[in-house]
Amino acid sequence: MPHVRIQVLCGPASVHPHRMGWSLATVPVEALSAAGSADSAARAIWRGEWYAWRLIGTNNHELGRSALSFPSYRLALDAFAELTEGLDRLVPQAVRDRPTGRWGWRLELDGAAVAISGRWYKRDQDSRLGAAKFLELSADAELADTVVTMADRRPVGLLSQAVRGGQ
Repeated sequence: MPHVRIQVLCGPASVHPHRMGWSLATVPVEALSAAGSADSAARAIWRGEWYAWRLIGTNNHELGRSALSFPSYRLALDAFAELTEGLDRLVPQAVRDRPTGRWGWRLELDGAAVAISGRWYKRDQDSRLGAAKFLELSADAELADTVVTMADRRPVGLLSQAVRGGQ
């Protein structure tokens, strides 16, 4: 039987986290050293590689995701561990996309956003139920076996053709 799991995503520079709703975390140098080699983490930032986590339900649907992206796999996992250790301090906030009228949620830990909804909802009530389900299931989540690598979906030929002006 499948379990609720944490899936770690890795993306190259061409798949910027902002396009997926993630911001890059500001990480102190000490944290980079604790996560492994500061040099390798610095190279990952320079190349633009990023990591983030998402909570996947037993039906393989995304229940929520990290509000930030991170320069290393270890820092992404540490961020989720911090979230689960602070479950009793998480504060849910409603988020509304005014142009579409859809609703989402954000969870804050000590005033900083740590998790966001993985989708938009038609009603505020559905969004609140989604946040409650995330909170309920995150404590028992297992780490997925693999890292999902995000790829740029734009074909290289089309990109180079656009640069040449469509010729």
